[in-house]
Amino acid sequence: MKKPQASMQANPAGAVARLAGLKTPLLASAIALVLANLIPLAGALLGYWSSYELMLLFWAENVLIGLFQLLRMGTVLVRRREMQMLFLMPFFTVHYGLFTYVHGTFLTLLLGGGVTLEAAVVELVSPEALPWALLALVASHGLSFALNFLGEGEWRRVEPKALMKQPYGRVVLLHLVIIFGGVIAMAANDATIALAMLVVAKVVMDLRAHWREHRNAPPAAQP
Repeated sequence: MKKPQASMQANPAGAVARLAGLKTPLLASAIALVLANLIPLAGALLGYWSSYELMLLFWAENVLIGLFQLLRMGTVLVRRREMQMLFLMPFFTVHYGLFTYVHGTFLTLLLGGGVTLEAAVVELVSPEALPWALLALVASHGLSFALNFLGEGEWRRVEPKALMKQPYGRVVLLHLVIIFGGVIAMAANDATIALAMLVVAKVVMDLRAHWREHRNAPPAAQP
């Protein structure tokens, strides 16, 4: 008699229970992530931005992820005196920087009509393009860094080599979604719906990666 009762609780209330079980900082940063992505979603639904512009925005977010990862590494170097970061930080900068540069170049050649990556970056930050959406993404990643990495003490226990690996799984998966989603959106008869679906898929993947990275972290040690 107890087994059906347990299964009933697991099915309709499972997602709610998992959400309620999240720590407040993690929940707040997850909400900020969703809110930041509402801007490109609105832009897609209202037809303000092309598939190329959205792909460019998501590429810029990958650059942001790398910059915040360097900030995490620098925090570990300064606060934990992890001297190996003196080697890992330059290595990550070159390796991840080359990774994003090649992807950005491929993106501009495939969807941008052959413009240079430098011209695409200028377009990205111009007032008539995507600066507000980009600033929202900066705020989202900054809030996650402040609440989870600093506030929850993740900097005390994270492995230096793990910091090297963290961005790649998320970024590679997003690259695939961005590239194939952008091509599908350009080829679709109703590009607005295709772009909106792409943004929603990207948000779902962002949340999964965000929760996986932070929710299983052990409690912070006392200073």
